[in-house]
This record gives sequence, structure tokens and C-alpha cells, in this order.
Amino acid sequence: MKSIDAINPNQNSSYNDVRLRKQRPKRRYGCFLLVVILILSGLLVWGASNLLSKTNRIFTGDKNVFQRVGQLFVGGDKKLIGEDDGQVNVLLLGYGGPGHDGPYLTDTIIVASLDMETDEVVLVSIPRDFVVQLPGLGFRKINSAYAFFRDDNDPNSAGEAAVDAASKLTGLEIPYYAAIDFQGFVKAINQVGGVDVVIDRTFTDSSYPDERYGFLAPVTFTAGSEHMDGERALIFARSRKGTNNEGSDFARSERQKKVIQAFKDKVVKLGITDLRTINNLLSVFTDNFRTNLEPYQLQRLIELGKDIDNEHAFSLSLEPDNVLICNGIIGDYENRAYVVQPCEGKTLTDVHNYIANASKLAKLSKEAAEVEVQNSTQQAYVLGPFRALNNLGMEVNFRPFLQSNKFSRTILYDNSGNLKPETRKYLEENFDLTVADLPFNNSNADFVIIIGQDAL
Repeated sequence: MKSIDAINPNQNSSYNDVRLRKQRPKRRYGCFLLVVILILSGLLVWGASNLLSKTNRIFTGDKNVFQRVGQLFVGGDKKLIGEDDGQVNVLLLGYGGPGHDGPYLTDTIIVASLDMETDEVVLVSIPRDFVVQLPGLGFRKINSAYAFFRDDNDPNSAGEAAVDAASKLTGLEIPYYAAIDFQGFVKAINQVGGVDVVIDRTFTDSSYPDERYGFLAPVTFTAGSEHMDGERALIFARSRKGTNNEGSDFARSERQKKVIQAFKDKVVKLGITDLRTINNLLSVFTDNFRTNLEPYQLQRLIELGKDIDNEHAFSLSLEPDNVLICNGIIGDYENRAYVVQPCEGKTLTDVHNYIANASKLAKLSKEAAEVEVQNSTQQAYVLGPFRALNNLGMEVNFRPFLQSNKFSRTILYDNSGNLKPETRKYLEENFDLTVADLPFNNSNADFVIIIGQDAL
């Protein structure tokens, strides 16, 4: 089978073994877009007339200003698409904007799924190089959908194309989108006077990209509190090559959370009723923010999401893992492109099945439990299922079994103090285990598993 054949869904394919996928938290600008949506919703209450005067630049739907004014006051109780089914999905897009190379190629593509029953949100990050089939264009990278279908005469065309591509890839119904360019990120922070961020540890990035000159000079952030303007905060949030363990996806996502929290805190401190702040933020959103959500739908969205805190926000990524998602090449020798696609033997149906388990997988990834495994059977083949736990964001370490007597049963010791409930639940549901009443004293791991003779 050619690598490109993996894009075509095979309805007979199945991918129900969720133990074969490694998760890495990855938020980028998705969290910022969520904050923009929530703040914009708040501004509707205090600055409705100003916002609605610019309505057609922000809101890309077919409603006119008078319809939006009416719906704003009478439509707050109308349900969003997906509410009755228990899940509301919004596509979040971030792009460079005018002045950047490939200004409308979406660097950030995230599906935010709000669960109505659990009051949780899962952010599914889609690599910009994931290959999809675009109408009339054939196979292209998904980040080009917004750019190819951008039409000044139809402000909704770009967003609809991106939504269609993301829906086909994930298997989710995605009725809404919100898009912001990076300058909007910078301007919004500058408009509130910058933000105060606590830097956990000193690091330097010597490879931060500059759209005009290639790369900036080495950028250093020093541990402690720092007041950042928009440009500095953007570098802090986007840095991918930092020293001192700051080059990982997890470290980057933690920095982004800090910037977002600082931005939220600053807006609250200034007071959302301050007319100058409202007007400045509205100007930023007018120039840099696009959505097909109507004002009354934004109101509804903030009502649904107001109780969701960081503890109930989870994320995962469709990055290559060589099990479900792989790197690949499309095109001939002269026009080849490096892409991300389903691995050989996998299809979009497998990706859809994986996404259906997104909430469970993201929770396991967030707990990032350390699991120690000891094999009392001395038979290597019984370790296979436990090795797969590494693909769920757990850190699995195999230690020698030093006791003289073999265990008849496979035992699970919980050393986490009940702080990793999702991991324990997964282990109990997917393995034949007996849970010990006491922790395992000779290990610092969150969980210790002693494989017994019952595993043979």
C-alpha cells in the first residue's frame, strides 16, 4: 500500500486499543483563543453598541447588525449545536497575518470540545502538516485550507473550509470556529499594559524564528517575576528550543498557561467596565479576530464554560507516534512535501476512533503517572502490555524482582495518595489486578505493579 492510501477511510478498520498512543500536552494559542472568546462575550454586556457597530468584521455569519442586536437580548438561552448531544465543538485557529511568510497558513489548529455532563474541555491539537483532501485541490496540508479558500467577498469561506477539513480528519461535528492572528495576541497584551509572569527557571532559546530576518539573537528568560509586553510574552509562549528542560511540548504549554492566566488577571484587575479598556480590546478583536459564532452564541458559550478551570481542561495531540500517526512524503521527487498522515495500515477511521477516546486519553496524559513494573514470573513476554503504557503519557520503568518467592497474583500498589485517580481507574479496567491495601514502601513511583503467575 502506498503511504498516501492511508488517507482513504476504510469503514471496516478498527482502532479500539487506546493503549497504543503517546500523548503530549500541546496548547499553543488554543487557550488564548478561548480566553478571547470569553472576554469578548463579557464585552458584549458592557460594550454591545460599540462591538455591534463593527459586527461584520468580527462575525462572519449572514446576520445583519439589527438581527444581532435583537438576538443578543433574546437569544441567550438558545442552545448551541451539540448541546443536546452532550458536546459542543469549536475549531480554534491561529495564523501569522499580513507581514508574515504565508500569512494565512494556520500555525495553530485545535478542536476544543466542551463536555456538557462533566463540565470539562478537551483541546485536540492537529499538526499543521497533517495531509487532507481539499475540494478541487487534492491532497494538501491542513494548514492551507484557511488560506486557499480565503475570499474577501465571502468572509466565512476560509473558516468553513478549515472546519470542513478538521471535521473530516477528526470525525467530529464542528459547527463553529474562531481565528486570530499572532499580532492580535501581541496587541491584546499591549492594550492592557503588559502582563506580569512568574518564570519558573532560567532558560535560553538560540533558535527563535524571526519572520523578517530568519532567527532572533539568543533570547533569555531569568527565573523570577517579569513584566512582559506583547512581543516578549509571545516569545515566552512560543519558544520551542529552550535550554534547561524548556524545549518540550509540556514546558511550552505550561508557559502558555502562565501567559493566559496573567492576561486574564490583568483584564480583571483593570475592570471590564473600564470604557477605554473595552474600546481598545474591541479594536484589537475587530482587526485580528474572526468567528462564525454570533454574539448571543458567545454569551451562551461563556455560560457553558464559566465553571471550567485548569483542573478540568485537558489536551492531547495528533503528532506522529509511529503507531497511529506517522511522518510521510507526498508528491514526486521535485515537488515532494513532508507531511503527517495515518501510518501504513491505518486510516482516518482509526483516527476517528482514537479521537472518540480523547477525554480518557487526555486525562491520563495530564496525570503523567510514574509506574514501576516488577516481573516475578521471569517470563519476558508478559511485559508487552505494560510497555504500551508509555504511549499514554505514563513513565513506565521496569525494575528487577528481588524477592525470593514469586507472586501468584498480579498486584497493584497505589503510592499516589489517591492523586492519580484516572491512571488507577485505567489500570484496574484494562489489567487483571488485585489492588493492595497498603502502598509499596520501597519505591517512589506513583504506582507499583508486581506481575504474578496469573499473567502466564
